[in-house]
This record gives sequence, C-alpha cells and structure tokens, in this order.
Amino acid sequence: MAADGDENGPAAARLPPPGKLPFQPESLLGTTLDGRYRISAHLASGGMGAVFRAEHVYMRKDVALKVLRPDLTTSPDLAERFRRESEIAASLSHENIVRVMDFGRSPDGYLFLAMELLEGESLYERLRRTGPMAPADAVPILLQVCAGLEAAHRRAVVHRDLKPENIFLDAPAGRAPVVKILDFGIAKISDPHGPATTDVGMVVGTPEYLSPEQAFGQEVDSRADIYAVGIVAWRMLAGRHPFQADSARALVMKQATEPVPSLAEVRPELASRPELLAAVARACAKDPGRRQATAAELAAELARAMGLPAPPLPPAATPGPALQGGETAAGESVTVSLPTPLPSVARPRRRLRVRVLVAGGLAAAAALLAAVLVVRSRPLPRAEELLAMGRVEQARDVASRALEEQPGDARLRALLGRAQQRLGQPAAALESLETVSQLDPDALDPEALDALAAALGRDRRGAERAAKAIARAGPRAVPALVAVLPRTAGAQRLRALELLRALGAEDRIDFVASWSPLLVDPDCELRRAAARRLGESGSPSAIPHLRALAERREERPVLPILRLTRAEPVCGAREAEEALQRLQAAARRR
Repeated sequence: MAADGDENGPAAARLPPPGKLPFQPESLLGTTLDGRYRISAHLASGGMGAVFRAEHVYMRKDVALKVLRPDLTTSPDLAERFRRESEIAASLSHENIVRVMDFGRSPDGYLFLAMELLEGESLYERLRRTGPMAPADAVPILLQVCAGLEAAHRRAVVHRDLKPENIFLDAPAGRAPVVKILDFGIAKISDPHGPATTDVGMVVGTPEYLSPEQAFGQEVDSRADIYAVGIVAWRMLAGRHPFQADSARALVMKQATEPVPSLAEVRPELASRPELLAAVARACAKDPGRRQATAAELAAELARAMGLPAPPLPPAATPGPALQGGETAAGESVTVSLPTPLPSVARPRRRLRVRVLVAGGLAAAAALLAAVLVVRSRPLPRAEELLAMGRVEQARDVASRALEEQPGDARLRALLGRAQQRLGQPAAALESLETVSQLDPDALDPEALDALAAALGRDRRGAERAAKAIARAGPRAVPALVAVLPRTAGAQRLRALELLRALGAEDRIDFVASWSPLLVDPDCELRRAAARRLGESGSPSAIPHLRALAERREERPVLPILRLTRAEPVCGAREAEEALQRLQAAARRR
C-alpha cells in the first residue's frame, strides 16, 4: 500500500484489506496498488476479479490492471493459475496477443496482472451491436486471430477458451482495428515431461466453443483452438451460434456429437462463396484429424476464399504432442458429470462457462463419441444404397455427416440434394445442387438435373439460381429440360426454352408447339417474347398462332362516365403482327 503523501503525488487512498468484506471493485478506485499502479477507473468484472484502468506512477503509462478477487487469493490453486496466466501471456510476443507487462502480489495481499491498455470493443460486443458480418469484414479479423494463435501454437501454447469475448478489436483513434487475443488463463503448455495439473477427463472451457475432444475430457492439441475459430467464424457470418440449448450439459453434448450446420442454411447468399464455406466447415469438423492442421493453414484457406494474398505467417509443423497442464477457467463455472444417464443441472447464469468432470465411464463416453464421429469410409455408396432402398432420411443424414468432414465432395452433395428433393425440401435441394454446379457440374446426375429443371418454376431469385446451375451443367441438362417442358407454363416455360436455345438444343423439341402456348399467357411480356421468337423461327406453322394474337382485341374505356369503350389490340398484338408479316414475307420468297 502506498503511504499518504509519498513521492507518487497527492495523498493516495488506502486500499481496503482483502478478504474482510465482499469484493467491491469500486472500493479500489483512487488507490495505488503495490505502490506503482494508481487505479482510476473500473473497466469490467468477472467471476474471478475485476479489470481497472491504472497509471504506472513512475513510467506515467496507462495500463489495464487485472486484480484477483481478494477472497480467492488464499487458494493456492487459483493463485497459481493466475500466476500461470501471466507467465504464459508474457512468453507470447505477437501483435495479435495482448501484451502482459507485470505480475505480482501487493503488500496488502492483492494479486494483480498488468497488461497493455486497449481501446475499442470485444468481438462479442461488436456482434451484439451489428449482427451478422459480411465476409469482407469477418475474414480480416479471422486472419489476425489465426496469426496470434499460430504464434502461440509455435511456442506450444494452446488457448483452449477462444471465444468472441476473448477477441478484442483494439481501435485507437485514427487507426484500423487490430485484433488482440485475451485470457490465456486456462491455456495448456506442451511439456510432456512436466507434471499434469489437469485430471484425466476434466474439461475446461466455454461450452459454446468447446471442441468435441475437450467435451469428453480427452487430451487436446492446437486443433482444439482451430475448432473454436471455426465456431467463432460461423457465428460472425451467421449472426448466431450454430447450436441452441437450454443447459450447459445439453450444449456440451451438441458440441460433442452434432455436426455443425452449413452456413448456407442460415445465409443462403453465402453459397456463392463455396471456398469460404468449405474452410469454415473444415475447421468445425468433429474429428480433429479432418480440421486444418495449423492456424496458418486455416488462415491460408480463408485468404484464398476471399481472393486475398496469403497472410504472412511462418510455416508451422504438424500438431505437437498431447499437452499436459492447465487449470480451470476464470469466471463462474458449472460442474457437470457425464455418466449414463446424464443428470440434470441448474441453468447457468448468462454466459455458460463450465468445468466438466467425467466422473466415470470415460471409455464408454469416448466410444459413444467415436460412434457418432465416424462416418463410413465409403459414405457415398452407403448413402446411394439407402436412397435406393427408399430410406431417404437416413441417406440424407449419412450424406450430411460425411459432408461435415468432406465439404468439397460434389457427388456427396449432389446425393444430399436428391434426398432433400425427395423429402419435399426444394429450397434446401436447390442450395445443395447449386453448390454442386460450382464445385463440379459433372457430379449433377439426371435426377439432380431434373430437380434443377423443376426449380425453374420457383420465385424469380430461385429460378435464376437454378438456371445458372443448369447452364453450368451444359448439354447434359438438355434431357431434363426437354422432359420438364410439357409440365411447364408461364415464366418457367420461358426459362426452359431460353436455356434450350442457349444450349443449342431447340432441335430436340417441337418449336412451335413449345412456344405458342405463351402467346395466350396472361403475362404481357411473355406474349411479346413468344411472338418475337416465333417470328424468328421461319416456320409457317406458327402463322395461325401469331394471327390469332395479332387479331385479339379488348374493350377499353374511352369516356368512363358515359360508359363508352373502344376495341383496341391487346398487349403483344403489335409484336405478333410484326412476326406474322416477317413469316409471310419469308413464305412469299420461297
């Protein structure tokens, strides 16, 4: 404690003795901690303490001061975890990791950590404020997160609790935001020869971003952080978390066993960026072996998806050995055991932060996870077999699980689209088949092409997407278009006919019989288009159809008050008359 009237300036307020009363962060305002840090503002509070704005009285430099809750300073385990956070963070020197400058215990008994003072907001606050982010805004942030993690992983440090709250967007006035990764308090340090400070089966982290291997208390390496980045990316782009649950236990089980949904299901417009979707999906793979091996690899895939230059990350090795060490997360925790059956737990306050202790049956739990994670080595034949047997939902599920691990497999995605079409899910089927057309149009089989041809009858946007997918498939789509044509009308018929024309396949249809129904369509623009096209055909058999439209009249009011009307040509009649004259002139020349 600083003495009154010492060299630090005006008389400093006395620090309240720790542990005597419930911790009130405001009680430290105006005090000088350890004779060096004058506390001026309370910035935030958490389950284990509070963060303040303070000035180093000798260096005249503002810092962020993290102070452990006084009643916890008597716990050797918690004090050691707090010390380890300082040790780990201080060992990491990188632009995208918050810099730790000091750690100590004041003569009054307060444990503290001094860090660089940041200005801006956390990614969590940004997402709450703005909602879903555009890829062009999200990916640069993710690239910086990957850069910071790569630096940590190369020093054999795994964060294990990455989430939007621990990703800070430091934005001093007049400068572009710089990402800072915070809170390495539950990080693991790779030391195969050191003592293990985490019990086998103990899981630490935040359920929303917990990797499956963490959820079952298994040993983790840097790929656990890759999974967290994938979930963070999913939330940034979708505006919400991929899983919804009412309890910590339920959320942990979803993270452990359920595949992460496709981002395109939430934001269909993202389907136009298949490489971005594939990179995020791969990072979210349940099996660590199917994720990117390093943060550098994930960064490279994200940059390539956006057409950005490869980020300047150093080459990294494959994931290191399983890591030992680590303690429980800072903040409030809920303890959940995972025997069978699972017990109920109290709903945690606001944000779910858990320490999951697998009390028994770890081998059984691991077997359960393996059973859920393992997709047959040949999922496509299995899904085809199920589809042939009429077990459509099972075929869809097999394909969906396999695509979680192999998002770029065009044939699997085509099968998924076929199953979705059979299940009466045309919007989902269109999304899947559109993606196939972008990945590998040759993977669109006849059934898939039939589904795309049927989608020409959807709303304008959906029909345009289907038409582009069919155009990518090329001449292979002609049979599907010819087959669907007799069942079409209106705009759907016009789209099918225009595609056949673009594919050079109008000789596969009865030209006049196919176009002439549009001459009597209620839509004026369709009548005009059909008249012009029939006029270009040179076919005399179109003359009677065109004459009928050219001669059609409708009564239009002249003086409504006197109920006087006049017969005038209908919309499209002028185009039909011009087409008729063209055909008659061609017939005379012959």
